[in-house]
Order: sequence, then structure tokens, then C-alpha cells
Amino acid sequence: MQTSATHIRTSHVGRLPPPKGWEDMPARLANAEVTDRGEIARQVVPAIAETVKKQVEIGIDCVNDGEFWTARNFAHYAAHFTGLEVRPVRPGEPPTTRHSTRERDEFRDFYADMDKVGTLFFVPGEKPMPPMVERVVARGPVKSKGPQAINREIDAFKAAIASSGSKVEEAFIAVLAPGWLDHFIFNEYYKTDEEFLFALAEAIGEEYRAVVAAGFLLQIDDPGLPDWWDMIKPEPTVENYRKFAKLRIDAVNRALAGIPEEQVRYHLSWGQLARSAYPRPAARAHH
Repeated sequence: MQTSATHIRTSHVGRLPPPKGWEDMPARLANAEVTDRGEIARQVVPAIAETVKKQVEIGIDCVNDGEFWTARNFAHYAAHFTGLEVRPVRPGEPPTTRHSTRERDEFRDFYADMDKVGTLFFVPGEKPMPPMVERVVARGPVKSKGPQAINREIDAFKAAIASSGSKVEEAFIAVLAPGWLDHFIFNEYYKTDEEFLFALAEAIGEEYRAVVAAGFLLQIDDPGLPDWWDMIKPEPTVENYRKFAKLRIDAVNRALAGIPEEQVRYHLSWGQLARSAYPRPAARAHH
């Protein structure tokens, strides 16, 4: 990553707002519905070029492609990995780990309201999400299907930078961490969590190497590392959570094997919603 002795270099994380009239395209990209090179050149590259241009214009030094290629559903994962299936959620079973957490138990009214309107942030104009009635499961060896999916993103980003007319000093592409994938993919094949996580690491590592080989910085998106803390039931001890987190860090390191440190940035974020909107009950106001 570049440094500077004259100014504070700027960047950002997270998906950027899609261009007007392009709101459905990110889901189509993530679900591998749009794979034709011609269609990507006509519809995707110009939109990403505009996204790049806006970032440069407002003074962002290290830009990205808007992160339009990632979703949390079976179609997305199946485009990247083998060994996955989707099945209906059984009675009392959450579709993802985020649907059964200690935070949900503590802030039942908040999450009931959120589920009722079908949104995540209660932002005006936010598109409601349909209820999740299926879960993604690993039923066989999880392996990479090859770099085709990530290469579509890489090639489109390169073309967009070239056509943006902007001077891009540095650019990154975000890829999920193994310990974020297992928020949404359940293990029904491997004997241990370690085997499962390391299989995810081996599979996603091929995409990490493709990003770096293309000349981009690799951003590892791993918000799961801290936000598992309020999800696990019962509440773990600090010592046990450190062991839990270390396993996921080891999986990231396995995926990063052979990639120079200076070509990697690591993104953590805290996933709680209710605590920022509802006060903590006085009876439990402790840290």
C-alpha cells in the first residue's frame, strides 16, 4: 500500500450506491447472471467507470469498483465454489447465523420491527428484502471453481479505470474472508470447524491470488471476526473466544499464503445494529 509524507491518504470500505437506473445490476453480477463479455462491456464497465471517476473527484486516493459483485446467497457462492447445496430451513432453524444471536434475544422489539419491514437499516427508500426460507450448506468438498468469476470483476475494473479518464494512483478489490463465509454457509460435510474453515480458505485463496496478480491491492473483508462475539450462544469466555477468533485468523493466513503483506489490507467492522439505535437496558448496563 502506498504511503505519503505530505498528506493523509484516503480510501473507503463498503458497497457504493449504484448509479441511477442500475439498482438491479449488482445482484445480477453477484449471482453470475451477467457473464457475457459484450454485456459487461456495454452495461457494467461504463457504470463502474463513473463510480471510479466520482471517487477520484472527491479526493479518494485508493479507489475500488463499488463492490457490486458480492452477495450473500446460494447463487453467488455456487458461482465460486463446488460442494454447496441449498435446502429449506427446518422449523426453529435460522437461515444464517445472523438470524439467531444474543443481540436479537436482548433487543427483540428492534429486530421484530426490522423483520416486519424487511430492511436492514431503516433507511428511507431502502428496498425490502424477502424473508430467507433456505440455507446454504456444504454437502461435499468445498473447492474453487477457478478464477473465472473473480476475473470478470477484475477485467471490468481494469477496463473501467482505463475509460474513466481519471488518474488512479491505487486501487483495491474486496474479497470475503473464510470466517465471513461461514456466517452464511453451514457445514454439513466436514468433521470439524477447522477442516471446514481451511477448505473455505483454500477455495477463496485462489481468488486472492488472482486479485494480487492483476496488480490490485487485496482487501480481506472479515467483519465476522468481531461480530461473532454477540452471536454465539451461550456467551463464550474471553479465552474461548480468542481460540475461536484465532482459528479464523489462521484460516485467513492459510488463504494468504505466498501473498506479500504490502499488497493486502484487512477490513474489520462491528456488526451490531440494535445497540446504536436502542438504549441498553439499565439492568444490564455493564461492560
